[in-house]
Amino acid sequence: MEHPFSNKLNEIADNMGIAMYQRFSLHEGALFLRCSGSTVSNIVADQKIQYIELPDGEVEFFGFQLLEYLLGCVTGGDAPTPKSTNPDKIIRVKEVLDLTGLSRTTLWRLEKKGQFPTRLPLTAGSVGWRLREVQAWIEKK
Repeated sequence: MEHPFSNKLNEIADNMGIAMYQRFSLHEGALFLRCSGSTVSNIVADQKIQYIELPDGEVEFFGFQLLEYLLGCVTGGDAPTPKSTNPDKIIRVKEVLDLTGLSRTTLWRLEKKGQFPTRLPLTAGSVGWRLREVQAWIEKK
């Protein structure tokens, strides 16, 4: 089964001992983000973080929502960008995984089904993908 979260986000969650679907109250979210409850309320009001609005009007967060917000603050966004904008550039598997958020296994399965750009053999033991083909695949998704 394909994971709905990027490898980077899963790794951070594992290292912090946070479950992706663990629920946090507004107060717990503030403790997690290390800021005041009013600051978190402002972040919610400015729609800078995803949240769950309960029927009684209270706000809660899943662990992944807090992690995505935190990662966005640290990196300026959790969407990796290619190191080069040259569309003819050949990228290696690590960059493909970073760009797509796929695991190696899912990447391989999609390739075998013809649902992902085909790899190019570079040497006897290395492969790569055309950046423009990977970007086109991402845009289609």
